[in-house]
Amino acid sequence: MKLFSIYLLGFFCISLQQANALEWPNIQPKKIAPHTYVIEHGPHDEELKVSHGFHNNPGFVITDSGVVVIDTGSSYEIGKMILRKIASVTSKPITHIFTTHFHGDHWLANQALVEAYPDIRTIAHPKLIELLKSGEDKFWLDLFSKRYGDDFAGTKALIPNTPAKTKHYKIGGMTFQVTLFNKAHTATDLMLNVVEDRVLFTGDIINNEHFSFMGHGNFKGAYEATQAALSMKPQHVVVGHGRSGKINLIKEFAFIYKTLRSEVTKYYELGLMDYEMKPKVVATFSKYQHWSGFNNQIGRYISQLNAEVENETF
Repeated sequence: MKLFSIYLLGFFCISLQQANALEWPNIQPKKIAPHTYVIEHGPHDEELKVSHGFHNNPGFVITDSGVVVIDTGSSYEIGKMILRKIASVTSKPITHIFTTHFHGDHWLANQALVEAYPDIRTIAHPKLIELLKSGEDKFWLDLFSKRYGDDFAGTKALIPNTPAKTKHYKIGGMTFQVTLFNKAHTATDLMLNVVEDRVLFTGDIINNEHFSFMGHGNFKGAYEATQAALSMKPQHVVVGHGRSGKINLIKEFAFIYKTLRSEVTKYYELGLMDYEMKPKVVATFSKYQHWSGFNNQIGRYISQLNAEVENETF
């Protein structure tokens, strides 16, 4: 009877664990270069529960000494999923995490990786570390807790511990070129170029068929960041959201940032208010209206650009 009770208890625990397990889509690590993989997710509505909060593109690079991860994701459960995906490719330990910017969907999964490998160096823009330590970490915890509910359970803010510098990091025989930006998608942007593999991780400065929130950034700075990205001549581009691809993704966002700015400047000089500009700008960008985020962001983009142009004028 005692053995039967133990069996029932074990069966109940396993069943409970299975009942609470997240039903992830069939997302597998994709090898895009000799040492570089991406756990890729396409654009979608960030509010959809089916995503469980996973809508960025965590990447990892296998070096001689271990694994370097770029942009973990939104939650503790996503971090555990990333650990399983990396383990399916290599048994090497994770030694470093680079974070491209301070938006929570790119770093709140750090917790699970650091629990598994406590000696990990977590590297990010110095301003990112400063902002999160000043209380921005709580903002992202609260926002995602409300948005994702049970899928976010157990997530804690593990702030990166190492301020990045614009330089070349040598890790396990691989070269990681870091470029920092202070006014692009945010004031905390970091691009990571895996030199030997010619793979560039752009964060949300570049996306694929997706418009991200730009309220923490600057359109002129974002365009300048695209020019820096183009100068690196990557063969493969891992974007913040949407499918990764080739250098044409950078060229497309360079066009978008530049054209948005020139259109708003033109209508500002004609004396139009932002709401009067909107239908004209939307018409110019009609080919992008099917992109995720377009309807939510285009009005915000115009208002923000109008303010940027006005501030520069005066």
